[in-house]
Amino acid sequence: MKRWRRSLAFALALSVAGALASPAARAQDAPDEEAQEAEDEAPPPVQRQKGRRKVIPARVDVGGKDRRATAADAKGGPSEKERDRGKAEPPVEERAARGVAIVERGGQVLGLGALLAGDGRILTALSPLGAGNDLTARLADGTTVRVKLGHHDRAWDLALLVPQTGKWAEGLTASSRDPVRPDAQVRSFSAARGKVAAVPLVLRSHRSLIGGDDRQLEDAIELGSRISPLDLGAPIIDEDGRVVAILGRGCAPNEGKPCTPVAFGAPISAIRGFLRTVPPTAVQPAAWLGIQGVSEASQVAKGVRVTVVHPESPADEARLKGGDRAGSDMILAVDGVPVTTPEALADAIRTHAVGEKVPLTLLSGGKYRQVTVLLRAAPDPKAAATKKPEAELPPPSSSGKATEEYRK
Repeated sequence: MKRWRRSLAFALALSVAGALASPAARAQDAPDEEAQEAEDEAPPPVQRQKGRRKVIPARVDVGGKDRRATAADAKGGPSEKERDRGKAEPPVEERAARGVAIVERGGQVLGLGALLAGDGRILTALSPLGAGNDLTARLADGTTVRVKLGHHDRAWDLALLVPQTGKWAEGLTASSRDPVRPDAQVRSFSAARGKVAAVPLVLRSHRSLIGGDDRQLEDAIELGSRISPLDLGAPIIDEDGRVVAILGRGCAPNEGKPCTPVAFGAPISAIRGFLRTVPPTAVQPAAWLGIQGVSEASQVAKGVRVTVVHPESPADEARLKGGDRAGSDMILAVDGVPVTTPEALADAIRTHAVGEKVPLTLLSGGKYRQVTVLLRAAPDPKAAATKKPEAELPPPSSSGKATEEYRK
C-alpha cells in the first residue's frame, strides 16, 4: 500500500509541473503558425548600448534576397540582376576579338583577318597568302572553315576571303573616328597558340607610301609599333571596338635609295573603295536541300509536299520521300519556321549556311516526324565538267559592280 501511494504522489507531482510550465516554453517546443507570423511581423528589437539606441537587424528568411533586390529598386539603384549583368559584360577588346579570324594553310598561320559584321566574309591582307588558294580560317570558337579568295587589291594589300561552309554571325563594323588624333587609343590583334588577343598600337600619321604594283598610296597610316608578319591582315580598332584600318604591307620611299618594306594601316576610305568593287560572284555558296515540291493543304496541316527528291542530295540522305500524295512527305517547318509554299521553303533554307544541320518537321502518312538534314552547296554541272585544280591566286582585276559597303 505504501508503494502504491508513493507512485501516485510522484505522478501527481509531474502533472502539476507540466501545468505550471511557462507558455513561452511550450511555444518554443511546438510553435504554431500564428506565433511564427507574429514573429515575422514584429518590429526589430531595440537594444540600448551605452545610452544610445541600436537597432538589431531583423532575421532574414528564405525570401530575403528578393527583398533586398526590391529595396534597391525602390531607392532607384541598380538591381542585383543588373549588377550581375554588368559584371558579365566583357571588355571591348574581348568582344572585338570574336570578330577576328586566323588565316591558315595546312595548319600554319599566315595572318589574321576581320570578319565583316552581318556578312561572314573575311577582310585580310593579300601579301601573306602567297600562291595557292588552299586556305582555311580559324574562328573564335576554334572551328576551321575552308575559304576562297573572292576579291583582292595588290596596291592596298587587301583581300576578301569567302567561307565555303557556315556563316559566322559576330563581326566588326567600320569606325568614323580619325585614328591618328592625339587622344586616340587604338589596338590591333596578335595570335598565339590558336588564340587571338588585343595588343596596343601606336599610329604616327597619314602619309604616302608605295603599294603593290608600284602604285602610290595616299593617306596610308604610318605605324609607330613593330608588327609581326603573322599579324598582317589584323584589324586596327578604336576605343569602341570599331575598325579604323587593316594591317598591310607596303614600301616607304627613300630619296635616291630603294624603298624600305614597312607595315601600314589601310584606312577605311581605301577599304570602302575596295569593297565597292567586289564582283557579284564573291559570295558564300547558297545552301541546297535537293527537292521539288508543291503547296498543299491537308485536313490537319498546310505545307510543301515533296514531289521529287534529287539523288545524293541532303534530302535524299535524310530519306525524304517524294512522289504521289499517298506516299510522299509534306514539309511543314524548317527549324521551327512554318513553310506553306515552295518559295517560303527556299527562303527558309537560304537563311542557313552550307554545312549546317537543320531540323525539318514532316507530315507522313498522317503522322508527324522530324528529320535533320546536313545542308551543302548545289552541284554545278559546268564546274564539274571543267574542274581545274586551284593552284594560283587570280590576276589583278577591277571588274564587277559595287556589292557591299563596310557598315557603319
